Amino acid sequence: MRLKLIEKRSPSWLRLLEVLAGVLVLVVAFFVLADSGFALYILAYALGIGLFILGVSRIFASVYGRYFAPWFREVNAGGGIIALVLGSVVIIDPQLAIGFLTLLVAFAVLVVGIVEIVAAGFAKHPPVWVRGLIGVVGVLTVILSVFLVLDSSLGQFGLAIIMAIVLVAVGVRDIAHGVSGHRPVKIDPGVVTKV
Repeated sequence: MRLKLIEKRSPSWLRLLEVLAGVLVLVVAFFVLADSGFALYILAYALGIGLFILGVSRIFASVYGRYFAPWFREVNAGGGIIALVLGSVVIIDPQLAIGFLTLLVAFAVLVVGIVEIVAAGFAKHPPVWVRGLIGVVGVLTVILSVFLVLDSSLGQFGLAIIMAIVLVAVGVRDIAHGVSGHRPVKIDPGVVTKV
C-alpha cells in the first residue's frame, strides 16, 4: 500500500511559537546589523563553546564506546582533542576566530571572482557582451576580496552582513510557516478519517 502526503494544520500554540521565534530571530538580525563587532564576538564564543563541547563528547565517546571499532575510537579521541584545543583557543582569543572567519569570507569571494573570470574567458555560448560583463564582475569581485584582506573591518562587516541575511531568511521562514501552519502528514489512502 502506498502512503499519501497531505497537509495538516499545526496547533495554534505551535504556530504562535513559530511566529514569535521568527520575530525574535529578526530582532537578533537587527542587532547584528546595528553592532557587527558585538555580533561577531557572540559568533566566535558560540563557535568556541560548540567546539569545546564537541571535543569533550568525542573524547567520552572514544573512552566509553566499548562497541566501537578500535580505529573508530582512536579517530574520535584524536578529533575530540583537536576540537577541544581549537574550542579553548577560540574562547580565550575570540578575535583569532573572527580574523580566521574574515579571511575565509575573503577567500570565498576571491574564488568566486576567479571562477567568473575563467567563465568569461572560456565560455563560448553567451554573446561577447555577456562574457564581458561576467569578466567585469569577476574582476570587481577579486578586487573586493583584496580589500577584505587588507581592511579587516570591511571583512568583518561583510561577515556580519552574511549573518544578518541568514538570520532574516530564517526569521521570515519561521513567521511564514507559523502563519500558514501547515505540515506534511503521511496517511494510508485506504483509511478514511474525519476532519
